[in-house]
Amino acid sequence: MPAQAGEPAAGEWMSGGGGDPAGLEAVQKGSLRIDTTWTEAGGTSVKRFAAGLTALFVAGWASTASAQEEQGRSGPYIGAGGTYAIESIDSNALGDYDNSWGYDIKAGYRFNPYFALEAEWQHFVGFDGPGEPDLWMIGVNGKGFILPGPVQPYVLVGIGYTGSDTPQPTPPDNKSTEAWGARFGGGVDFYLSRNFVIYAEAGYVLPFGELDHLGAIPITLGIQWRFF
Repeated sequence: MPAQAGEPAAGEWMSGGGGDPAGLEAVQKGSLRIDTTWTEAGGTSVKRFAAGLTALFVAGWASTASAQEEQGRSGPYIGAGGTYAIESIDSNALGDYDNSWGYDIKAGYRFNPYFALEAEWQHFVGFDGPGEPDLWMIGVNGKGFILPGPVQPYVLVGIGYTGSDTPQPTPPDNKSTEAWGARFGGGVDFYLSRNFVIYAEAGYVLPFGELDHLGAIPITLGIQWRFF
């Protein structure tokens, strides 16, 4: 069909002939500008997102490092707890015994994030059996911390003086025996705040000499306060 007057011939819209090529070119360039704007905006958003993640990671790392430095700081501390002592008594020498309750008191100084020295007193009040012997130990422990942070596992080795008061059915009423001894163990410190700590600990108390038949495996749960 012939084209009507004023109407572009077939193909002119595609070729631009008689169809306002300048307007079509402007539309095409505008589309290109719009596409470029979206691409640039998308790239900017990705860069901002990546920068935000990086900043968050750096802030988290710095916060963790600061907390670990705080928890591993040097300074004195005190602690106390309750103990359940599993008997390790030579039944061939003394007979059969049950386990004993007891208590634990300590005071120490942490020198750096990985090492502390402490004085410790433990007393197991009485093993139920012949003579109902108790057992106590006062000594010095070296503690090595394995990991920093709010949960800090550690190992300890100590040496000290042990004693046992064994009630007798006939006078004298008590037979007190004392000897050197060693302590081995490990535990975990749980930081609830900068200064307040809960500790769980297990070990072995090994008396020497006349008390080498009277050992114990103490399991302790206690609280600790860190000064400064």
